[in-house]
Amino acid sequence: MSGRSGTSAKRALPRWREVAVAVVTGVLVVLAVALTPGVLGGSGGSGDAVVRATVTKPLPCTNTGAREGVRVEVDGQRRDATLSACGHNEGEQFDVVLPADAGAGPLEVRIAPSVAGQSTLLRPVALGLLALSCLSGGLYAWLFLRGPRRRPVLI
Repeated sequence: MSGRSGTSAKRALPRWREVAVAVVTGVLVVLAVALTPGVLGGSGGSGDAVVRATVTKPLPCTNTGAREGVRVEVDGQRRDATLSACGHNEGEQFDVVLPADAGAGPLEVRIAPSVAGQSTLLRPVALGLLALSCLSGGLYAWLFLRGPRRRPVLI
């Protein structure tokens, strides 16, 4: 049946350049995420310390860009810091993450993650799911570029 409407045997074969571009792009995305620290749930900084903070200047959440005042203990000294948060009560305590370079200047802290340690299984599973999503996106792009297939209809 050589009279198929416009399809050729050459067109039926996958275009390897398109497949190679999708594969290389997927590999580059997975490598970039795997080699960038802190992207998959890590702290991002090895010198960060988790300490207890007490709210000293609470702010309502009606203000945009609210920064509450908190008091933390750094190297045995009590210091005032700002926290990009709102809605806490005065005297409320919670864990915050101190930056590694907590110098003598103004101190800005962030709320600590609820999980104390990073799961050893988190990173490989996240990288596997990312690789699977890159594979499915590349397959979709290849199917889109390939175009529709016409099948002979048996009557």
